[in-house]
Amino acid sequence: MNSQYFQLTSLSKLFLNLKAELKAVSGETRVSVDKCVNRILSKDIFAKCDNPPFDNSAIDGFALNEDTKDAIDNFSLIEGLVKPGCKSTVALQKNEGIKILTGAPIPSGTTRIIFQENTKEENQKIYFVQNDVKENNIRLQGEDFKKGDLLFKRGNQIRITDLPALIGSGNSSVPIVKPLKVGLITTGNELKPNIDRLSSSSSFIFDTNFVPLNMMLKSWGHSVVSIGSVGDNLDLLRDKIHDNSERVDVFVTTGGVSTGKEDFVGQFLSREAQVINWRVAIKPGRPFICAKLGNKYVFGLPGNPVAAFICALIILRPSLGRIGGEKSWFKPISFKAKANFVKHKRPGRSEFLRAKLSQGDGFVSIYPFEGSGRLSSLSSSNGIIKLNDSEQNIEKGDLIDFIPYQSFF
Repeated sequence: MNSQYFQLTSLSKLFLNLKAELKAVSGETRVSVDKCVNRILSKDIFAKCDNPPFDNSAIDGFALNEDTKDAIDNFSLIEGLVKPGCKSTVALQKNEGIKILTGAPIPSGTTRIIFQENTKEENQKIYFVQNDVKENNIRLQGEDFKKGDLLFKRGNQIRITDLPALIGSGNSSVPIVKPLKVGLITTGNELKPNIDRLSSSSSFIFDTNFVPLNMMLKSWGHSVVSIGSVGDNLDLLRDKIHDNSERVDVFVTTGGVSTGKEDFVGQFLSREAQVINWRVAIKPGRPFICAKLGNKYVFGLPGNPVAAFICALIILRPSLGRIGGEKSWFKPISFKAKANFVKHKRPGRSEFLRAKLSQGDGFVSIYPFEGSGRLSSLSSSNGIIKLNDSEQNIEKGDLIDFIPYQSFF
């Protein structure tokens, strides 16, 4: 094997390499708006109608036609009620008013709408009982967006919060990049894929990588092709990958990526693929490997579950986004918080610490053990702390970068 593969690559350099190398591979399709969440837009989306589609009331109250030259505190009340879903045929004259409900079209002549609770009715008159804020409470046609306005750019990932604007703009379906087909493989003789009881004398362990990764990939909008688990055997691994190459756009594996005698993912890719990067200066997740096998990208995550989980968040999420058509390189939302711990790290590598942000005092604590096999560290934390290459000494009270898990999903 070439010795260059054993030089650690900084996380920033890895990202530069991946940005330069990774290309979108999926085609285009169209889906109904109720099936587009987490999908990547393949074209710009424009509004097909105004929002609001007509002038309407923002409140329940009275529509008034005020004479601005001669302000008065009472108005003649016209019989009737202007309701949503009914076209208004009322034309208000000066100093007249009529009851109106939220969302109802504005009667002709209306200058503003006042809250019902600020008035009293008496003898077919409307009186102010307290000063009404000088807001017209009218939603004007197109004040949110107009027909033809650009709403979303190509390459954006649709979120649940985008659905109201899509629907309200008349877009019942949207053009999307076809979901990336990700072939998921876990490796290791010791893995027991079935979640059932292990005997006390068993030498197997539960496969704790497949289900979480499967759920993560789907939450990011990808389609998972379950290829299953492979034992530590180079020929079996090669056959598994080549036999499924036409079914997937990209492969994701776990385990076997270090440089040991039984690390067959690393051996296979170093012999038969174009290695993009192997061994990254991060903790956890140093053995991570990415390569191109023919026209398929392969991402080899570490086998230790915490390292696999962190590498998936930090490296796999933006990488698959780029291959799946995202225009921008994904960056999770982070913010500064105060450390409730002391930490001394080695310079020259990035570290990601499992951490918990306290909602009470705003301090962040770290899980006391750093082993990549401690599954409880993930469930005990609500995010991760990123320590950059150059950072060495963290003292209690220092401001550090906290990334909540939710920002990855």
